[in-house]
Amino acid sequence: MNVLNDFTLNQPEQIMLTTADLKNCDVHDQAEAMMQTEISFTYADEFEQLSLDDVEIGADEEIYANGDARVDQAGIRGMEAPLLSPHGERFLFRLMNYCRYRANALRSKINPNRVRKSLIKEIEVLLARAERARTEIVQANLRLVAAIAHKFANSKTEYEEYISEGNMILLNAVDKFDYSRGFRFSTYATHSVQRHLYRQMQRKQRRKNREVGTPTEVLADIAPDRDLDQPLDHRIAEQIMQHFDTCLDERERVIIQERYGLNGGSAETLKAVAEKVGLSKERVRQLQMRALEKLQDLTIQMKIRLEPSF
Repeated sequence: MNVLNDFTLNQPEQIMLTTADLKNCDVHDQAEAMMQTEISFTYADEFEQLSLDDVEIGADEEIYANGDARVDQAGIRGMEAPLLSPHGERFLFRLMNYCRYRANALRSKINPNRVRKSLIKEIEVLLARAERARTEIVQANLRLVAAIAHKFANSKTEYEEYISEGNMILLNAVDKFDYSRGFRFSTYATHSVQRHLYRQMQRKQRRKNREVGTPTEVLADIAPDRDLDQPLDHRIAEQIMQHFDTCLDERERVIIQERYGLNGGSAETLKAVAEKVGLSKERVRQLQMRALEKLQDLTIQMKIRLEPSF
């Protein structure tokens, strides 16, 4: 299993538009796409007085803790990326968030009736620079996630699963971290990843406690009933659906949508879903149960009582 490839597929969509998307559009399409793009950043008061040149000051200082010079991203393998120095960490977080802040400010100046190519290009450059800074931060912290996953896992399969889960939390932590408060990112990320993996362990324990040993072959031939024991308020259902992207990863979303017919079609069996997503029936069942547990946790947080039907 390629852990690095696995986590990049599940990156949270904080920036809905990539530079690759922009290059494949004409200038008017680019402008329209940018106007509809949500650019997330962590604001700092100093951004009001800074320019990109100000933020770039310090780029030639030691970014990595071991004194290594910058490494071409194409040549970095996730677990071998050097650790960031305190200066390098602050520099990259500051650069990433400032570039997103400036791109978002410039986006508000786009006139769809009179598109300026120079403005579109400037936004594109800023977003690309932010993405590179974010990648450097993530690469430098992959070993932190691996170390935490190793402490929680009892098997190789569990270890790989926890790394995948932990990397998603790492990506989210990078986007939410406030460098201006003076704390090290490793402290913030460690707390976030450990808390998430602890919850994963609790979910596993709850699943073990309620398993009844139903043969997989039987489950595979049964499509789930979309009706719960009690009627589900449509308003509540809409709230849960709105949180799918942040609560579930891509595979889990597809499986839940297909199994419960949430795409407008009929509910599918495990066998049918397994054929669509290219996984075994047992793996689809495991992912379905994990997704339902996540949604159940979400409803508890929203103070909504909703018991999943398996």
